[in-house]
Amino acid sequence: MYNRRVIRHSALFLAVALAGAGLDLLTKHLAFEHIERYHEVSIIDGFFAYGRTTNPGVVFGVGGGARKLWLGVSVLAVPVILGIFYTVKKPKWILTIALGMILAGTLGNMYDRVFTDAHEVRDFIKFYYRPASGPDKVWPLFNLADAFICVGVFLLTIEMMFFDERNRKPDEPPNPAPPAPAGPVPGPGPVVEGK
Repeated sequence: MYNRRVIRHSALFLAVALAGAGLDLLTKHLAFEHIERYHEVSIIDGFFAYGRTTNPGVVFGVGGGARKLWLGVSVLAVPVILGIFYTVKKPKWILTIALGMILAGTLGNMYDRVFTDAHEVRDFIKFYYRPASGPDKVWPLFNLADAFICVGVFLLTIEMMFFDERNRKPDEPPNPAPPAPAGPVPGPGPVVEGK
């Protein structure tokens, strides 16, 4: 029973990670193949578009000058995530999916840092707001890998806050007490005095 559970969770974890990373790399390839640099394709005018840019740093372009550092962090993050997953004795489905999504995003962005010519992460998803006057208010471009990591961290936070057994109150039993047996309870029988 335990081995089946481990196999099912491992299969889901790896499937989410590989499918997510593959989808991220495919969408980045298509965007960079068909969209010229500094151009964009409007999907919902004034709100959503596909663009094309690269990011040498991390979130919002922070740490762009530490390209080698982020490369090292990306590469080291993969065995760390695998280690976290495979040390959990009884993983829950939400934890399995969350770590799979985080690994998917890590693999997608790590590939860019290692194998692309610029050794930078490719971003193409653009959300923005166009006010009545003035320039557009643009959320920094990102990719599916970034989205997978954010959703995975959110799910992991939910799991730790609401489903982790270590957060159970001290007076709350770990499992409900077994029901009392029905009918008479066998025992040594009545005691007869004088014998």
